[in-house]
Amino acid sequence: MRYPSILMVCGALTFMLAGCTTNEQVEPKEPTTQSSTIDEPQTEPNEPTSDQEKVETESPTDEETTESEPEVEEEPAEPSQPTTEEPTTPVQPIEMDGVANLNLEELILVNKQIALPANYQPSDLVEAEIDFVDSAVGERRMMRKEAARAIESLMSDAKAAGIDLKGTSAFRSYGYQVTLFNAYVERDGKEQAMKYSAPPGHSEHQTGLAIDVSSASVNYQLTQSLGETVEGKWLADHAHEYGFIVRYQKAFEKETGYMYEPWHLRYIGTEHAKEVHTLNQPYDRYIEEYMK
Repeated sequence: MRYPSILMVCGALTFMLAGCTTNEQVEPKEPTTQSSTIDEPQTEPNEPTSDQEKVETESPTDEETTESEPEVEEEPAEPSQPTTEEPTTPVQPIEMDGVANLNLEELILVNKQIALPANYQPSDLVEAEIDFVDSAVGERRMMRKEAARAIESLMSDAKAAGIDLKGTSAFRSYGYQVTLFNAYVERDGKEQAMKYSAPPGHSEHQTGLAIDVSSASVNYQLTQSLGETVEGKWLADHAHEYGFIVRYQKAFEKETGYMYEPWHLRYIGTEHAKEVHTLNQPYDRYIEEYMK
């Protein structure tokens, strides 16, 4: 009877031992929680909350805006500073101690107050290829090259329009003006001569940029009645298109100090001649305002 009991006890022990072995083999198959922790580092306690995420998301944007603002504040604006308007022609004095500024070239101002040096003579004088009256000889047919080409164009177009004009006197040296002015003073007295003739050094003819013209309708004389002729009116209406102005207008006799001379043309270039014509003012006033 004892043997069966011992056998039963041994069998029960064997069964229990087998069951324990089975449970230990199942445990290593459950690393799920550990794997989940490794795969989701965002669940770490140090991870930012959703509010922190928003701050960090907005912060870079603010930094980018801050960094871009200095660029918009126009570092390029510094190079743009030199864009301030500058005069087309550098401002220069019109005269120095009563002597004309020769650097003004075709814009030289010569009048009763401003004179040319006694020894001044343009270096580019050429003979103007136009019709002259017989009494105009030698240097009196010459002008500065640019002015000579301009008067040639004017005369050519005038002839094409049926306007008969001839040159009577162009360049005059200082020495020639001395002889001419003294003759006028002897004939009419200095006060009267000063109204139509310039003292030596004060004549625009010495610049090589002036020329007197006339027509057959007034027997090629230098007379104010030229302004009432077809030829005189054509000059008044078209001279500026070629760079010339009728220098001494009737309306400005007091300002210029010279009587009306519809025959006296002065070259200043087309740009300025057109402006003087449009403004309808004496050249003295125009150049003074232009050079301010």
